[in-house]
Amino acid sequence: MVSLQGIAVAVVGFAIVLGCAGVVYRDATRLEVSRPALWAGIVFATCGGGLALYLAPPNVPIPGLLVIVVGGPALYLFERDDTRHGDEPPDPHSLPERPGGESSSERQRDE
Repeated sequence: MVSLQGIAVAVVGFAIVLGCAGVVYRDATRLEVSRPALWAGIVFATCGGGLALYLAPPNVPIPGLLVIVVGGPALYLFERDDTRHGDEPPDPHSLPERPGGESSSERQRDE
């Protein structure tokens, strides 16, 4: 017999999974990441799979579920960072730019 608490967790969890996939699709479209629907699908599949595994068998270890759930968003964040920063090679002698547009190496030269 399915409890009312289990149904509530399933409904709220499904809404959260849909919301996460929607946010990823919107962000990927805004940043012009290639194949935004694919990235939204990956996030939906990993988060939805984690939710399904949480609801279906009674004894699934929570750390394993967290690894499954975090996998899709983590991959998308790597792709997002790669899209934002381009293909230019990193400079090992300076830190990334600050929000104001100046890097730490430029600031040291001014001092």
